[in-house]
Amino acid sequence: MDLIVVTGLSGAGRRSVLGALEDMGCMALDNVPARLLEPLLELERKLNPGRTRLAVGMDSRHREFPEEIGPLLARLRERGLHCELLFLEASEDILLRRFSETRRPHHLAGDDGVAAGLARERVLLEPVRAEAGLVLDTSSTNLAEMRQRLRTLLPELPEGGLCLRLMSFGFKRGLPAEADVVLDARFLPNPFYVPELKPLTGQDAPVRDFLLANADFRAFLDRAEGWIRWSLPLLEQEGRAYHTVAIGCTGGQHRSVALAELLHGRLTGSVAKTSVSHRELAP
Repeated sequence: MDLIVVTGLSGAGRRSVLGALEDMGCMALDNVPARLLEPLLELERKLNPGRTRLAVGMDSRHREFPEEIGPLLARLRERGLHCELLFLEASEDILLRRFSETRRPHHLAGDDGVAAGLARERVLLEPVRAEAGLVLDTSSTNLAEMRQRLRTLLPELPEGGLCLRLMSFGFKRGLPAEADVVLDARFLPNPFYVPELKPLTGQDAPVRDFLLANADFRAFLDRAEGWIRWSLPLLEQEGRAYHTVAIGCTGGQHRSVALAELLHGRLTGSVAKTSVSHRELAP
């Protein structure tokens, strides 16, 4: 198992980094006391022997952490575990602004305020920063840039890639809340009004053949595919973990289902992670 310990100054983005690492294939746990890490790793080996990467968040809320983390990592490395210590930091003005925006207290601040608490924390964590093999300054880093920096710092992590979710739905039951993009197919010819096609769905070949005989349907399909292929690399650059394209028709039985299925067939293989679901066909 590879272990990534994420720590650093309060407000520097530990939770955001753990979330990004989770998207990259790590199991992520936050606020793990140093004294519980070894028992946790033993339990992980027993319960999840196939898990290869674990990311844990640790910080100075546990007062023993600065003194214990160095010897702890040394012991783990002696046992053959590959360990990385990632230290997050940011400039004082940025950290003060983040605390002001969240209105959360600093755990080391007394009556003298957040700035004094941050100063104490910097001193307290100096040995940890010196121990860290990786240091990331998040002062001027947005989420997408942070993910790129993590890939540079940790090149052994697998390429997570964006997960494309194709969904069909019926407008008569409302828009799906999870949709990032909604395509409206209600203007296309409706197999519902063809008696022999009415009891079928867009998963059935006769319905798809009927729709593919229509030039507007084929144009819709081609343009939807082109839009998705054009936009996915830009979404990946932004740091998205998943993107849901919802295609709707009146009842969610024929046109939207056929479009989602056909798009899934066209994109599978060239888009690494693609899934398809049909809201109105769910049992």
